[in-house]
Amino acid sequence: MGSFLKNIKIYYNKLSRIPKNEFFSRAFLGVKKYYSNSPATIILQTVSACNLQCKHCFITNYGTEIKDGVTKIILFNEFQILADRLAPMIKKSSFFVFSTFEAIINKDLFTMMDYLLKINPDLKFPFLSNAMQLTPEKILKLQSYPITEMNISVDGTTKEVVEQFKNGVDFEKILLALDRLSTSKLRDKVAVTFVAHKRNIHQLPDLINMVNRYGVKTVYVSNLLSFTQENRDMVLYSREGNAEVEEIFERSIRNASINGQMLELPLTKPKLKGCQAVENFFVNYNGNVSPCDFLAVTTPFTLFGETQTSPPIVYGNILYDDPLEIFRSDAFTDFRDRHRLAKDIPVACSKCIDAFGLMCSNRTVYS
Repeated sequence: MGSFLKNIKIYYNKLSRIPKNEFFSRAFLGVKKYYSNSPATIILQTVSACNLQCKHCFITNYGTEIKDGVTKIILFNEFQILADRLAPMIKKSSFFVFSTFEAIINKDLFTMMDYLLKINPDLKFPFLSNAMQLTPEKILKLQSYPITEMNISVDGTTKEVVEQFKNGVDFEKILLALDRLSTSKLRDKVAVTFVAHKRNIHQLPDLINMVNRYGVKTVYVSNLLSFTQENRDMVLYSREGNAEVEEIFERSIRNASINGQMLELPLTKPKLKGCQAVENFFVNYNGNVSPCDFLAVTTPFTLFGETQTSPPIVYGNILYDDPLEIFRSDAFTDFRDRHRLAKDIPVACSKCIDAFGLMCSNRTVYS
């Protein structure tokens, strides 16, 4: 009876958080995942590197503060070995993500997509990008593949604000990429992510309008995740919330409504909601399976002035263990269930803002 009630609570939580315009497609994926007991999304870290060196990004601390973090771009033969081991799972999955970093910098990306589509012709590919590598040639190639979303990082409306926040980014290149995408076959797939902090939040309402001029109809907003004490003064959330930011959110909602855009906003006051990243099957470049990219290495998390660092959480390695058995293991299932129930979340996640509705997971959808 206890297990039955727990499952009812999990399904209620998941269904109640689905945006209305995505309810049937997402519910169908949930049913498919339930019956197959296999993940809908596989993330394989083909790239644990980036073409930028942003201070707020945890990969910038690889080899220094995060001593076990390894910067690597895997070769195609290495990818083949990992993909072959994942093949039974790939056949059951709907989405495949090539990295949580800038996957487009891997020269073998298109060959990798071809290889996966031979395993599962119905597989689809979401992408995250800082837009620096989105040349006309790459856009032309990408539009011939089943891309579900091309999510571009745009953290402001002016060159000064954007380039102060992200080291190595070129604001003009971002706008050029948006312009190129707006006239490509990917135009209806383009979304934008805005990482909100004290130096750029005033630009959010104008950003809604700016990206609308490029035909962008989906805007995601996330709070800044502070890995160290260095960025703690830039965050917008607090234990009491943030009335000033809420007013800016209201203006942004009005602009999005007028433009016919979908806007997803995080909380400014933390509420334990659990993290959605654990629903994916994350595989590191070396075959290790972890709940997410953060927990694949010794990542520090800072929340309200307190920093916590936990050792990596690894449930197995696909080079030696059956991937489906790893996913279905009691330990991994229990980890996911704690987040699904938004109750008694693992200690390793207790200082990560994504468990509290402050970043990507369980944002409020306005459409």
